[in-house]
Amino acid sequence: MEASQARLTPSTTLQTRVIAGCLYARQPEPYAYTSRVHQLGNGLLEATLLPEFEWREVDALSPIAQEHYAEALAKPHALSHQELLDRAADNRRRSTQRARTTVRRLAKAKALTTMLTLTTRENITDRVVMARHLDAFFKRVRRLFPSFEYVCVLERQKRGAWHAHIAVRKFAAFLPHKGTLVKSYNLFRALWHGVLGGPDRGNVHASHANKRTRGSISKLAGYLTKYIGKHFDGNERHANSYSASGRSLPGPEVARISTSDYCVAVAQLRERVLALCEGPIQFHQAHLDGGGFFVSVEPAS
Repeated sequence: MEASQARLTPSTTLQTRVIAGCLYARQPEPYAYTSRVHQLGNGLLEATLLPEFEWREVDALSPIAQEHYAEALAKPHALSHQELLDRAADNRRRSTQRARTTVRRLAKAKALTTMLTLTTRENITDRVVMARHLDAFFKRVRRLFPSFEYVCVLERQKRGAWHAHIAVRKFAAFLPHKGTLVKSYNLFRALWHGVLGGPDRGNVHASHANKRTRGSISKLAGYLTKYIGKHFDGNERHANSYSASGRSLPGPEVARISTSDYCVAVAQLRERVLALCEGPIQFHQAHLDGGGFFVSVEPAS
């Protein structure tokens, strides 16, 4: 789709704010764009393009308007029950989007290509209890493999029990344990069984049976984010949370593109991204609400 075709029509609603007793209005067209390029390693890259809008002074408030404005600040409007619900829903949506973005980038930066799913026979409906079991599991794994990297999100089963989806790096079919080589999945299962208290208390399923994610960092990262906020409609607590072996990510390279033309800004971002890539790539793009643009790049398979 051409950039010009997908650009959103500027809002006809006049956005205003009061600054130092004067009324300001946001201009409907951006005056520039800000690009952020995240180089995540392993040939993976994400970039965003967001518009910048100018606020222009409309007029000074009259004495009466200033008085009413001061009264409104001193006695803010009490929100109705529905307004409180709407505000909470908006906050949850923003939180969900931030968590999905972070989980996706963490999985890419850590080069995670394999999915483990940990389940329990017991119907554990308390998320805190499940999180405690997972913490014990990760400690046992990292005692054996200090460099173990993962990103973990939780999902409820239909019966109400929590189970964990854990993205990890690809590991060998056999791993060393107590002076001998054992099948890697058997080792992970043994560690999980040790946490739960027996071999009949739960299981560990590997992602090699899942063709949608096998061998692709980007596909697995995208698949993992689907569980973030999955229980949003049910107002599930902790629905947006996740755990990871370190959450530090490389900071973005920020640049301003001094143009008000969306198509020109998109073209410049594409040029910047392509200049950072080597060899054949897969190029994905999307047009964001509010007039933004998103790019994701990965090596061609």
